[in-house]
Amino acid sequence: MKSFLYGAIFSAACVIGSAHAQGSKPAQDDTFDMPPANWLLVQTADSVTFDGNILTLKGISPQAITDRPQRMTGSVDTQSFVGDWGKGNDSLLKDPPNASLSSIVDEKEVISVVELTNPKLSGDSLSYAAKVLQGAPPKAGAISTLFIDWWMGPRGGICRHNAWGGTYCVPSYGRYPNPRYYN
Repeated sequence: MKSFLYGAIFSAACVIGSAHAQGSKPAQDDTFDMPPANWLLVQTADSVTFDGNILTLKGISPQAITDRPQRMTGSVDTQSFVGDWGKGNDSLLKDPPNASLSSIVDEKEVISVVELTNPKLSGDSLSYAAKVLQGAPPKAGAISTLFIDWWMGPRGGICRHNAWGGTYCVPSYGRYPNPRYYN
């Protein structure tokens, strides 16, 4: 008897849901051009090494967020990020970024600040020439996160509002160029 009752409730829910779905409007395409913004690039890695000159992140996974008032998030292709390093009048090549490195060493957090130049990507490892500004990056560390300051981003892309009221962007890297952002 319980099986019959549960089956009837499930069937009724399916019929009501199907009727509601047929009467609802299709989702509106709310994509728009990615506006210029100040981005904070966040690169997480499975491990980090530093030999005094070269900082290497292994098993890298990038993400980006913006300052207020835009409040956007986005995915950043690491190969394209490295390729864009020297592009534009305000490139990272001309004005190297500072970055805060947070690493786990012997189950403790180690924080340092570095200036980054000369990025090189090899597989899932990203290396930078790094000048230490504060603290001491670990010679070897486990899970690490590098927070890179003020990146103008790839200048162009597509954004979409998400269900939580935020905005998610995908940089174009030439796929859907917006030439007015390139100087």
